[in-house]
Amino acid sequence: MTPPNLRILQNAMQAYSWRMQALSSNVANLDTPGYDRLSVRFEETLQRARSGPGAADAVTAEAVEEDRPPLLEDELMEIADTQMRTQLASRALHEHFSRMRTGITGRTM
Repeated sequence: MTPPNLRILQNAMQAYSWRMQALSSNVANLDTPGYDRLSVRFEETLQRARSGPGAADAVTAEAVEEDRPPLLEDELMEIADTQMRTQLASRALHEHFSRMRTGITGRTM
């Protein structure tokens, strides 16, 4: 059984990976006529999950096609934001597994 916090971090890393793919596609298609911006929503479901017990299972990412073209400045800002969120989730995963290692081995490497 996967602990709820670990499941949320796992879903976050997946969401940020999908988001980077969507942002890459948006940047690649900046000049493509009729291209609609892609986005990945994750934080909205995370906020809703905070309100109830056992809600970690409901924290998933959702891919959305927006009805507007991508703008380079917006995409670059979103890339930077996603990179920071990925680093935060990576650090949280590192801490989780460091605590597990300490609990198993009794050492804090």
